[in-house]
Amino acid sequence: VIVSLCVDHDNVLWIGTFFGGLNRFDGRQFTRYVHSDGDSSSLANDNVWQIFEDREQNLWIGTLGGGLDIFNRETNRFKHIQYKGNPPDIGPFNYISCILQDKKGNVWVGTTGGIAVFEKGNTTTVFYQSSKDKSDLSNNNVSCLFEDSKGRIWVGTREGLNLFNEQAKQFQTFTTSDGLPDDMILNILEDNHQTLWISTPNGLCNAIPKQGKAGIVF
Repeated sequence: VIVSLCVDHDNVLWIGTFFGGLNRFDGRQFTRYVHSDGDSSSLANDNVWQIFEDREQNLWIGTLGGGLDIFNRETNRFKHIQYKGNPPDIGPFNYISCILQDKKGNVWVGTTGGIAVFEKGNTTTVFYQSSKDKSDLSNNNVSCLFEDSKGRIWVGTREGLNLFNEQAKQFQTFTTSDGLPDDMILNILEDNHQTLWISTPNGLCNAIPKQGKAGIVF
């Protein structure tokens, strides 16, 4: 079961599988990497849900249950990334759904427990989670992350689309009441006209962000 694909800067194809670990294909042969209980530098978990190469050519491996790894191509070993902060429950943050590096170099990690951000130059991990406060993340189960051409961070969850306000460190949430076809957001893309294409279980939506009195409106 293939769940993730990534072609790196060397044109090597990395393949994430469900229960089958991580595979590397260089155009000639496959190399397989799996978890070993007795080896702390092996793959954290054999369910590889996300593979992402950042601008520094680090290869991030997001697993379902084992958290985050960075793969060292020279040693063929994995470094397990520890969160440096105090979320209420670290368990859900080990289930990685998506990874994004923004224009400032910060790495955003979407999980089933919310968002963890490794800010460039900051040794402490920043966490964003849902709560009763409407300005927080609408739901902890994050499905996708996207940075648009204006540098705005959009977050798709199981309960709405979220827009991050960098100054206030808060979120503005959009749901079916704002015109979305479904509250579950699966993916987000931007076209050449700077409009968003949002996929949901109930079809495709083209959203045109505009600046209003209460923030962004569609």
